[in-house]
Amino acid sequence: MLNECSGTKRQILDAAEKILADHQSSDVRIADIAEGADVAVQTLYYHFGSLKQLIAEAQASAYLRMVGPLHKYLSDAEQAIVDEDEQTYWQAIGDDVELAWSYGFSGDKWRIPRLFLDIWADPTTQEEFTEGLERQFERWINVIEDGKSLGWVDPDVDTYALIVANWAASNGQAVFSKYSKVQYTPETIRDFFQEIAMKKR
Repeated sequence: MLNECSGTKRQILDAAEKILADHQSSDVRIADIAEGADVAVQTLYYHFGSLKQLIAEAQASAYLRMVGPLHKYLSDAEQAIVDEDEQTYWQAIGDDVELAWSYGFSGDKWRIPRLFLDIWADPTTQEEFTEGLERQFERWINVIEDGKSLGWVDPDVDTYALIVANWAASNGQAVFSKYSKVQYTPETIRDFFQEIAMKKR
């Protein structure tokens, strides 16, 4: 698993992540990563079959670091279901949506699309990454469906459409973030998501 590696491989991935934070993958050389990790080029090839695989794994690792807080909010929503705490449930979901939509407002707005392109360039990394996303989608589906069971979420809301539309748009927001013709903030997206999902009382 990408987030479970340690030792030299982790050292190499960390060096690659740092370089990729400031450079496009097409500009990165294997020697640069080896120097940043303080290892021989042969060591990189021992752990990774190619530069493409190394970049893909480094970008997947960077993505996992970036979305770590989102996973915590999702865990908070799951715990709120166990505790039957509706206020915490909506707070966690709102915080998750707001944070996901804030990425396009900070730093390089094209970072996430480029990151996905690099991950998809290596079939093995793409497969592992996709499996992880499927687990996250399943958790989100369960959180919304469990919210319906508790009477918190509108039973007429299409759970799959809600999740897919929000996730796809938040990851593709680079296309329209910071444009004068499209006015939104992470807070307005959060409110919109909750207005759609929340059961009308």
